[in-house]
Amino acid sequence: MSDYIVEFIINIWVSFLFLILANGKLNRRNLKYSYLLQILSVLVLAECALLLDVMQAPVIIKSLTILLVLHYLYTCIFFTFQISNLFWVVIFCIVELASKFIATIFPVEWLHTDADGMLTDHAVQSSVTILYLLTLTVLTSILLCFSSRAFKLSRTEKIIFVLLSVLCIVIENLIVAGQVNIHTGSPETYADLLSAICFLILILFVSLTIYLYHLGIEREKNIQLSRQQLLSEMERKQYDQIISSISELRYLKHDISNHLDTLHALMVNHAYPEAEAFIRDLTATVNNNHYILASGNSTVDSILTNKLIQCKSAQIQVEYSVFLPDSIPLSDIELCSLLGNLFDNAIEACEQLPETEQRSIDFSMKPFQNMLSIVISNRTNGNYRIDKKNHFLSTKTIEDTPEHGLGLSRIQSIVNDHNGIFNIQPTTDTFMIQILLPLK
Repeated sequence: MSDYIVEFIINIWVSFLFLILANGKLNRRNLKYSYLLQILSVLVLAECALLLDVMQAPVIIKSLTILLVLHYLYTCIFFTFQISNLFWVVIFCIVELASKFIATIFPVEWLHTDADGMLTDHAVQSSVTILYLLTLTVLTSILLCFSSRAFKLSRTEKIIFVLLSVLCIVIENLIVAGQVNIHTGSPETYADLLSAICFLILILFVSLTIYLYHLGIEREKNIQLSRQQLLSEMERKQYDQIISSISELRYLKHDISNHLDTLHALMVNHAYPEAEAFIRDLTATVNNNHYILASGNSTVDSILTNKLIQCKSAQIQVEYSVFLPDSIPLSDIELCSLLGNLFDNAIEACEQLPETEQRSIDFSMKPFQNMLSIVISNRTNGNYRIDKKNHFLSTKTIEDTPEHGLGLSRIQSIVNDHNGIFNIQPTTDTFMIQILLPLK
């Protein structure tokens, strides 16, 4: 009975080390009582491992079931689904095998401990167990020191990685188990040979794993570069919209001149009823087709004019208040990107509301205590995605719309570049963004 208790404690220690590694390397899901549930899962994993010990299951089955399958399921439950989950599960499995190899083979090979004594002497067994747990703890601590970076693999590379992982784990288990058996009766030559094979396979697998890891990192870098290129393209489109709006205002100015000439002619001819009807029709045409802001900044006027037209097309009610200081601490490109992304996100959130009368946006831009205050609030359905660092994520995937989900990160980047303050206040029916930028 005492042997089972000791084995249960060992299993708890191993699972708890994996819990620490997973929380240090993976993105945790936003679950209530997450740590408490993870601790309960550690007890379940330890109990499953003890059950396999009671059933006298082969070491290979225990490694594949507990260290690989159940640990991977654990990461899928408590952490976001990524290929890095499987990567760290496999790495921990290899570390556990390496610890077992060191704890069982090192005393026999280098300290010349009797292999039979390791199987029968409780004092020797205790020493081997302590060495195993200490080695596993040290190696896990070393893993935590390595930086954790996101990486991507294709479907084929994922399959190859899984097959290589399972194959190497099986081979390592067979060699470790065979090594102990050989030391209990087989010639020492074969034991040395198996030790060398085990060591070489371990090095080979670690090399392949590092290669795949760096391959994934390079792919992630390429994705980030693609996103930056996409952001530049989005900003160029926003700037083109400004130029288009300015051109439209120029045409409107030219048209107004012609309309005033016509109105002047009607007044000179004393055609007052016709002049009144002409003014009425002209006012209706301007209200239906043009929003004209006069904040004093042509970039702000142009981008807001363009966005107000989009809001009207989407049947979104907009309340806005714009009072600008003499100088704005943003370039035209930054200003265009900031305001454009703010309104694009707000418009998209409103468009997800089924009832058009619920769609509304409130926007203000004004000086506030030596700062430029920008506040935008829109109605929303309250469906948000948040990662473990409390960063808001897109509700769509990159594959759905490549440019989606980059707006908030770009806004945050612009605010940070100018030492500003960026605050998000989400509720069940509204989403508010507050920005403060120091005025020069």
